[in-house]
Amino acid sequence: RHKLHVQLIFLTHAHADHVADLPRLREETAADVFTPAREPVPGAELIEEGKRFRLGNLQIDTRLTWGHSPGGMTYVVTGLAQPIAIVGDSLFAGSMGGGNVSYQEALRNNLEKILMLSDDTIICPGHGPITTVGEEKEHNPFFAGRI
Repeated sequence: RHKLHVQLIFLTHAHADHVADLPRLREETAADVFTPAREPVPGAELIEEGKRFRLGNLQIDTRLTWGHSPGGMTYVVTGLAQPIAIVGDSLFAGSMGGGNVSYQEALRNNLEKILMLSDDTIICPGHGPITTVGEEKEHNPFFAGRI
């Protein structure tokens, strides 16, 4: 309908609920797939923190935000009206992803690598509604008094 052409697929982490449909997506789009180096996925290129992608006017920067999973990656997209952080299960609106690997690292990474972004940054979690950095600083009980 919109005639979009998917060129790149970025995985935030390799849990089944995030990668189950990847073979079909890859087949239908022929897109390049990228995954955190700490969470290899067959056929995907491994990436580390600090990798930068350019796609037209967009810039996509990677930040390692592990804790929920061993290699959780956040993708910060700039070049739009507002920046966007695609955070996977690192952070949810009004909550945070489970610290399945390390609660302390999940908390630290959220504070240092996501919530330090500008308040108008739109946060797109892997589950639930979108939110903003400003909203989470003000209302998220996991970070109250820490920022």
